[in-house]
Amino acid sequence: MPSSVNEIGEKIQSIRRGSFKMGLYIIILIVSLSIINFIFGEAPFTEVPAFLQPYEDTLAILRPLLVYARAALVFVFGYFVVNAICTVVYIYTSRIADQPTAAAIRSLTKISGIAILLGLVGSIFNVSPAAALTMGSFGGMVVGFASQTIMTHVIAGVFLLITRPFSYGDVITVAGQTGTVKEIRLMHLVLDTGKEEILIPSGTVVTQILRRKKIPNIQEG
Repeated sequence: MPSSVNEIGEKIQSIRRGSFKMGLYIIILIVSLSIINFIFGEAPFTEVPAFLQPYEDTLAILRPLLVYARAALVFVFGYFVVNAICTVVYIYTSRIADQPTAAAIRSLTKISGIAILLGLVGSIFNVSPAAALTMGSFGGMVVGFASQTIMTHVIAGVFLLITRPFSYGDVITVAGQTGTVKEIRLMHLVLDTGKEEILIPSGTVVTQILRRKKIPNIQEG
């Protein structure tokens, strides 16, 4: 019992640390963007600070690079925020589910967060909201096509981890392969045939007919 209490306490502390890091990264990002706007006299500031006005010509040369600096800051600190969110999600989910399920949800959270982050960074390079929407949609479409196969297996793996149509140690036949369920991963199902291990993609497992060997009932008499 004491070990369980200590473990719960450690998880709560980890969630608090993750939440603190997330807030800290957001504050640093806001402060960094505000400092850049202050130095270059960008909105909400109306002009270059007086002590930097002798260097206004140099600032004018650097001004076209501001969009890249802003995009880099948003991406770097945004990535830190996504990682902090993933850590909090993983720790919280592991309290109510097993570790593979928590890891799968963390992976989905990270993929979604990075997709949102890329759309946000892409919108920085656009002047009008319509152009930002167009670029974000195109970028999302490209990323979607590029990761279609991976996402199919990831989602299928999460489905297998949650629904559990079979358990560890079950003897099953799927995609023409028969073996004992050794491991259910996010991307693959691992079958042990006794002579070798067979890795079947999760998407294939979900779409194929599956046969599970029944355990015979032992009756007395």
